[in-house]
Order: sequence, then C-alpha cells, then structure tokens
Amino acid sequence: MMGNSQADEEKDMEGETGQPRFCQDCGLSLVMLDTWCTSRTCENCGKEVFFVRRGEDGGIRVEKGEEFHIPQITLSLDPATGGQFMRFGLEGFIKQLFLGQKIESKEKVIERFKELEERIDAELRGLDCISHCDLESDAGVEEAAGILEKQGLNEYRFNLFRSGLLRRCYTAIEEGDALDAVYSAYQADIFKEYSLLEHHHLKEIIWLGYGCYVDIMKNEGLTEPAARENKLIKGATNKIRNLDSEFLYALAKNGSEIAPRLTLSGLSEETLKALVDHELERRERDRQELLAKEEMKIKRAANSIMLWGFLFTLANGLILALYKDWIG
Repeated sequence: MMGNSQADEEKDMEGETGQPRFCQDCGLSLVMLDTWCTSRTCENCGKEVFFVRRGEDGGIRVEKGEEFHIPQITLSLDPATGGQFMRFGLEGFIKQLFLGQKIESKEKVIERFKELEERIDAELRGLDCISHCDLESDAGVEEAAGILEKQGLNEYRFNLFRSGLLRRCYTAIEEGDALDAVYSAYQADIFKEYSLLEHHHLKEIIWLGYGCYVDIMKNEGLTEPAARENKLIKGATNKIRNLDSEFLYALAKNGSEIAPRLTLSGLSEETLKALVDHELERRERDRQELLAKEEMKIKRAANSIMLWGFLFTLANGLILALYKDWIG
C-alpha cells in the first residue's frame, strides 16, 4: 500500500480529472494560475503551460507569442477579499446589488424569477439550522422563518419570504392573475431590499460612513486648532475608557498631573481631569442602571413566587374541600 504522504503528493500533482497538473518536461503548471499570469506552448510536450515572469521594474513581463491571463475578479464588500473599490466603483456595485440583473424582455420574466427562486432556495438549503424544514410547504416555511429569526439570521429570513413571493408571482402570471402577480413582485422586491440592508458589510459601511459624515459636518466650521483639539480629545477619551476604575479614581483624586501618566500630550490638565471625571460618572450611572434592572428582576421573581404560593394554597384548599365532601 502506498504511504499517505506519497499518495497526497501524487494527488496534488493531478487535477480534478486525474490528469497531471504540471508538465513533466519543464515543470510548469498545466492549469491556469489563480493570479495574473502568462502562457505559452511547451516545446517538449506541446501543451499550454502557465507561469509568471516578473519584469525588472516590477509587474509581469509578457513576451512575443505568449498570452496574458487575468483570473476571474470577485467583487465583494468584504475587505478581506483583497480588493478595494474606488468611489464610483462602490456606487456602481451597490446599485447593481439593489437593481439586480436586467431582464432582456418581458418573455424572460418567468424564467428569471424561477432562476432567482432556485438560487435562493439552494442557499437556504445549505443552512444546517433549517435543513430539516420542508420549504415547499407553508408549515415548513413558517418553522424555518421562526428559526432564522431566533438566530438573528434576518438576511436569510427575508430571502426566504422573497423566494415564496417569487413563486407566487410567476404562478399568478401563468394563471392570468395580473393583480396578484404585480403585488407579489412588489413585495418580493421589498424583501430583497430588506435582505440587502441586513448584509453585515453593507450595514457596517452605512454606519461607519454616517459617523464619518457626521464628524465632517461637525468639524466643518472649526478652526484648525479646534479641529486638532477635538481629535486629541477623542483619542484621549478612547484611552481613558480602557483603564480600570481604580486607576481613574486615583488620577482624579491624588492631584498629580494626568498627562505624563497617560503618555498624552496636547491637552491641558483641566481638560484631561474633566474627561476622567466624566468617565467615572458614566460608569457610576451605568452601575446604578444595572442595579435597578437587577432589583426589578428580583421583584418580579418574588411576585411570581408569591403568586405560585397563593395558587398552591388555593389548590390545596379546593382539594381538601372536595375530599371532605367525597367522604361525607
């Protein structure tokens, strides 16, 4: 039997079809690389081989007779994919998300809706939490929607509703019910927008973008020194919020200079003292609110115990009365 390491090595040397992935003569790849690359015909085996040749000043050098290949570009709002949008590219991509693929003609409407439904259902069937649900029945859809809502998967929950409405739409078209078809298509479009607005990266972009826009508007009328001080205050506030309450209390009460102990510069001692006091007050306010909530929970629990005690006593009294009547 072949050893595991040798078997794995030979598996890596072959593609999905069982054919070699590398030329046995020149050692170059016989499959396209996942980055920008060039290709030419191998002089020995006659097959197309793919490789990267770096230029002297950077980039990729392509010589006469070679072909230049660019892998499929994946557009995503996730910065982890490695790509980054320019302003107009981001606007165009988001518009494409909301508008969707253009339908060539009205005769293609039903075909397009069925394709969308199949794509959405395939994505939903890949979720383990609802894999047991029958999405072809009303009861199964209702169960799946409840599970998705409990788990906070609202993006998928809205897509579940959208899928059902798409089916209702093209079914109404086939049955000649124009009003129901229009209404279903309208509702399906609404749930598409709801789903997109639940997209994690889009929500972050909207929120962070809004925060930056608010800062720009607030600082628009500030002088340069005031804007600089505002930035320093925000930085100091973030640093202070990460400190222990005991340390903050010492900063506020012992009378020593705060700036050197926090390695901060550019702000007066009065400003830093005010920021420390404000943070201590905020934490005390949060503590009091938490205590009030816990006290309310205890009171509710006590009231519940008293209610159950009363019901238990009442039930015992009724049982005793009925027992006395029964024995005469």
